[in-house]
Amino acid sequence: MGNLLKVLTCTDLEQGPNFFLDFENAQPTESEKEIYNQVNVVLKDAEGILEDLQSYRGAGHEIREAIQHPADEKLQEKAWGAVVPLVGKLKKFYEFSQ
Repeated sequence: MGNLLKVLTCTDLEQGPNFFLDFENAQPTESEKEIYNQVNVVLKDAEGILEDLQSYRGAGHEIREAIQHPADEKLQEKAWGAVVPLVGKLKKFYEFSQ
């Protein structure tokens, strides 16, 4: 680890240490397996969470329409139908962040 820090802080690369770190093919040691497995599960979930976050659009339009027309039951139902699934997504995002 010390050598890695030397390389990262080295201003003259020709005189610094020269070595290769293969991050793509690294394998956990036996003592690292438990943590590796925990992190691997989180990283697999992270991809789907990131896609959901990027496609999250909210329900602002539906909510505004329902507020502007409180007597219109169709707009109220449309707003409710748009908000309920988003609450589930937000809960999923929150739980993932924990």
